[in-house]
Amino acid sequence: MPLPADLLRRNAEEAVRLIALDLVGQAREAAPRCLDPEDGEGLHDFRVAVRRLRSTLSAWKGLLRGAVKKRDRRALAGFQKRTGSGRDAEVALEWLEQQVDELEPEHRPGCEWVEERLRSASLAGSDDSNEMVCADFAAWAGGFESRVADRVPAAAAGPPYAEALAERLDSVAHRLEACVTGLGDDRKRGPHRVRIAGKRLRYLVEPVRAECEVAVSLVDRCKRLQDVLGTLNDANVLGDLLGVWREELRRPIDREASAEEPGMVELARFNGLRADAGYRSFRRDWLEGAGMRTLLDEAAALARQLRDADDLPDRRPTRPRASG
Repeated sequence: MPLPADLLRRNAEEAVRLIALDLVGQAREAAPRCLDPEDGEGLHDFRVAVRRLRSTLSAWKGLLRGAVKKRDRRALAGFQKRTGSGRDAEVALEWLEQQVDELEPEHRPGCEWVEERLRSASLAGSDDSNEMVCADFAAWAGGFESRVADRVPAAAAGPPYAEALAERLDSVAHRLEACVTGLGDDRKRGPHRVRIAGKRLRYLVEPVRAECEVAVSLVDRCKRLQDVLGTLNDANVLGDLLGVWREELRRPIDREASAEEPGMVELARFNGLRADAGYRSFRRDWLEGAGMRTLLDEAAALARQLRDADDLPDRRPTRPRASG
């Protein structure tokens, strides 16, 4: 169901209801693709749609009280968790394939060992498991859609969506700025918090990205931030796994040094270089450069325009691309 062209001028509760139903529809479309071995992006697109819906319900939980339950948000978190390890393994395997040609012969046993573990993790998050996730999601989505679609609007008209969105946008942008201010020297948890806050800002704006140029620019800027921090997060996740697996190789005391350990050490070194490069890029372009300040300024500019929504042109919203 496409979003209406006058979304910003609608009552906030009605607008959020339409957005939620549209996002459920996107997740429904993506779910069967998780079961297609030829569709390399099916699982990713399903997870993105679920994440957008979960973020939307969290951002606007007061507006749909009664129709949307705490158990709905818990269910969505469960779908993300149940598919997370499989997706992390897929991303790590893609990176590993790019490193093979750079490894010396003595490193190949370790690389093959890591690849086997990653493929096992990927399979654990697919096939029968994905079938169960899709079946459970379809059952949940049917009940959710019925409750939200049948919801009777509140008697009071309430604020227009543009006004409510401006207020929420200011709040989420302030949270992002606070995450940036509190970064310090933390290279893992701090950037991860910035990444999550940037996603929440992006998902908040995406339904109206076609309404004005500053919204288009803001969404694209959030995506670039997400790409940089996503690469850093991928490296950190794999780095933690490699650390655990290296300890597993060292654990047996009845044998000499493992033939896989040199390759494990080399992969950890390559991955560490990737993490260092990602962090430097984040600091250079977004903290020391103008990237983050420009993003926050655009968020403030969009909030101002939303408060004066009568000046916005009538442009039909478009569905966001399932890019992350």
